[in-house]
Amino acid sequence: MTGMSSTPLLRLAQIGLSCVILSACSLQPNIALATPKSAVGNKAPALSGVTLSGEAVSVTFQGHRTVLNFWASWCGPCRHEQPGLNRIAAEFASQGVRVYGVDMLDHDRGQAGAFLQEFKVPYPSIYDDAGKLAATYEVDAPPSFVLIDERGIIVGRLPGEASEETVRKLIQSKLVR
Repeated sequence: MTGMSSTPLLRLAQIGLSCVILSACSLQPNIALATPKSAVGNKAPALSGVTLSGEAVSVTFQGHRTVLNFWASWCGPCRHEQPGLNRIAAEFASQGVRVYGVDMLDHDRGQAGAFLQEFKVPYPSIYDDAGKLAATYEVDAPPSFVLIDERGIIVGRLPGEASEETVRKLIQSKLVR
C-alpha cells in the first residue's frame, strides 16, 4: 500500500516543481519590449578607446554637450558629409559642443588615418575596428550621430546620411538652447 500512496505524492511534487519552473520563466523580461540601453532618454554608455593617432581617450559626458559621429573611411556618405561636419565642429565649439568621431569597422587603420588627413578632421576619432563601441551605441552602419547633453543623457540620434543643415538643426534643438 505504501507504493500506491507514494505515487500520488510523487506526482504532486512533480506538478509543484513544474509550476515553480514555469512561473520563473514568466518573470523573465520580454526582450522585444525592452528599451535599448542607448535609446534617447537613457544615460550614454561609457566611451573610451584609442584614437587613430594612438592616444588613449576616455570621454566624459557629465558637464559637456557632445556629438558622436560614427563613420568609416570606406563609407561614401561619410566622405560626402565630412566637410560640413568640420564646419559644424568649428561653429559649435565656441558654444561648448564637443565632437568625437568613432571610426567603426574600418579594418585598415592606414586608410582611416588617410581619411582624417584628407578631410583635415579637427576632432579626435576613436578607432573601433571590431565595432564594439558601435554595438554599445546600437549603431548599425555609418554614418550615424548620437547627441548627448551635459547630464550625460542621449537626447538625439540621427542614423544614415544627413545634410549639414539637418545636423546643424538637430544640434541647435537638442544641445544649444
